[in-house]
Amino acid sequence: MTDTNRIIVVGAGPVGMIAGLALAGEGVPVTVLDRLADIPTDHRASTLHPSTLAMLAPLGMTDEALERGLHSPHFQFRDRASGEIVAEFDYALLADETPYPLALQLEQHKTIGLAEARARAFDCFDLRREHEVTGMRQTADRVEVDVRTPDGATERLAGRYLIGCDGGRSLVRRAAGIDFPGFTWEERFIIVSTRFDFGAADGFRYRNYIAHPDQWSAIIKVPGDDDRGVWRALFPAFTDQPDEEVLADDWIQARFAECLPYDPPYEIEHRNLYAIHQRVAASFRRGRAMLAGDAAHVNNPVGGMGMNSGIHDGLNLAAKLAAIWRGEGDEDLLDLYDRQRRPMAEKYVQAQSIRNKEMLGERDPEIRRRRFDELRRTADDPDAARAYLRRSSLIAMVEEANAIA
Repeated sequence: MTDTNRIIVVGAGPVGMIAGLALAGEGVPVTVLDRLADIPTDHRASTLHPSTLAMLAPLGMTDEALERGLHSPHFQFRDRASGEIVAEFDYALLADETPYPLALQLEQHKTIGLAEARARAFDCFDLRREHEVTGMRQTADRVEVDVRTPDGATERLAGRYLIGCDGGRSLVRRAAGIDFPGFTWEERFIIVSTRFDFGAADGFRYRNYIAHPDQWSAIIKVPGDDDRGVWRALFPAFTDQPDEEVLADDWIQARFAECLPYDPPYEIEHRNLYAIHQRVAASFRRGRAMLAGDAAHVNNPVGGMGMNSGIHDGLNLAAKLAAIWRGEGDEDLLDLYDRQRRPMAEKYVQAQSIRNKEMLGERDPEIRRRRFDELRRTADDPDAARAYLRRSSLIAMVEEANAIA
């Protein structure tokens, strides 16, 4: 490829890698840059919603993902205080409008690996690992990035357009001067994995959300490194508790004992502690630079919205850039990308994830009762449950975004 005859993607996470695959599949030269030597395998996103599975099918990813992942046709909301299942939702209600009436539990790094394997088959796809972008600038006809290479040298790369998929602390977003308004939750979140089989106990599904005023939790099953199955537990940890205390076995075992009806000790395999933000970039485009995924919006993980909506960003944008590349459209399409995706991040991803988290941790007994009653009525009414599933699986978001001209 010539000096500028490419699109540069910064970040080789699920959004960047899948956007790169989509562009390469359209014959668009693409260079994907990532500062890491390998795909990180720490515990991150793990759910692929029906809308995302449908989008990944034309890229050849869905069938293999379905073979490797755990099929979750139901999910539950539970009340820890009473021990009851407040509501259970069945994706079968969506069977007449999607070939994938389920959520697929598959770890983020495996999704990235599937995309990378397919992308490498295209001559126009160029992945450069251990290449850290340290600066970005634009001219009238190009975008340039400064890149620190594996040997510590710095080189400059140029392309016609750039997609920033470089996470919540995005250098691309900061270099483009785009604000990132929002807030940070008071709690930090800790994810802990164990081999204890919740599926064999008390009717747990592969996705379970357990409400409590102080120690709510989410319990989700993923395949694990050996595909024998690992259960992830998500707990809140308040900021007045030191990191080393929260990450210690005693603290984790105490949370299991509080939140779940089983006796510790649990065998702990992994633990991650991190702060959680709710933010949406003021714009998803500045000139020739676009934002997608966590660089554009971040949210709490309750409901599995982040990776899915980010993949939707990347595929929406890749289709528009491919049309521009072929001369089938102009840069107005990039403004359309912003109009389609940014309001959807606010209306669906932010609103739903905030509502999910607040419902799990609601402290006011009366508000809590009303929300549980509403959730029960929704789950018991097939039409209301179907509408809820269309929102929570982002099918409604995709339809609404595509209707924006």
